[in-house]
Amino acid sequence: MGTGQIMHALLSQPSPADDPLGEYTRVHRRIRRPTLAIAQLEYHLFVPRRAHAPLLEDAYEVWRDCWRATFEELEGRTQIHSDEFTRQDEIGVLTFGGRCISVTGLRWLDLSLARSREDSYFRLWPADSLAALGKGIIGISSNAVVHRDWRGSVVTPAQGSSAQPARLAHVAVGLTIQRFFESSAESSVAVTRNDRGMDRVCLGLGATALSRIEMHGVGSDVMHFPRNCVCRKEPVLDALWTRRYQW
Repeated sequence: MGTGQIMHALLSQPSPADDPLGEYTRVHRRIRRPTLAIAQLEYHLFVPRRAHAPLLEDAYEVWRDCWRATFEELEGRTQIHSDEFTRQDEIGVLTFGGRCISVTGLRWLDLSLARSREDSYFRLWPADSLAALGKGIIGISSNAVVHRDWRGSVVTPAQGSSAQPARLAHVAVGLTIQRFFESSAESSVAVTRNDRGMDRVCLGLGATALSRIEMHGVGSDVMHFPRNCVCRKEPVLDALWTRRYQW
């Protein structure tokens, strides 16, 4: 599936190793996660084949650098091709202060067509998982990354709101699912990298796990978001989606 598989890209920053200060003494470092005010965030949707905005180039560089580091970690290789980015139907970009902090690819496939059912995205899927999607139009969320400086960040709601803060990964995935629900897609799918907890993010947003596969040596779940999945009302997601930018 190459770089196309959503959620094994949204990486939680690992805890740093403890530093030995003496023969018996070790100090445990604590990581302070950045807090992002929703007023400083924007959500942009680009069609990469026709958009030429500088922000899209910024998003590409974030995507490229994150995936290069991921594949070096998992497979010892660093070569990345841009066509996995440019072949997406849309690119979702979250920005903070005008700079890209998260990227997700979005595609639509008509599963009534053989050329869609035989897409390389599905090559590791069990046959029954693909069959469970039926023959309608589905959305595919993939290629997701969070800028290394912002992994583990928490998004706070508008001042005065009683809503709970939301993790940046949750917000990025939630906005992608919202986009699919506003399209003609009957459902949407994603593949999670479970060692980074992205299975829990998707389940929290109403997904159902269809099967478990292994990608690049990492256990991953095939996640399905049916149109009728139950998602609780989330003011952070609603606010960002309402004032989104489409290019």
